[in-house]
Amino acid sequence: MKVTYPIKGVAEIKVLKEELKPFGGRCAKIVENTLEFQIKEENQPAAYEYLKEKGYIS
Repeated sequence: MKVTYPIKGVAEIKVLKEELKPFGGRCAKIVENTLEFQIKEENQPAAYEYLKEKGYIS
């Protein structure tokens, strides 16, 4: 499933890709202040909470 989240501030895409790997996230990119990536549906809630906890998304 493809997900998009508004990203806060400036983030390093290489770092985000590495941090999404444990959740099975792939094809991450930043388009117009939005983080887009693909992830299995069952891993999406955990990845969302992780990104929010780290302060990447609001």
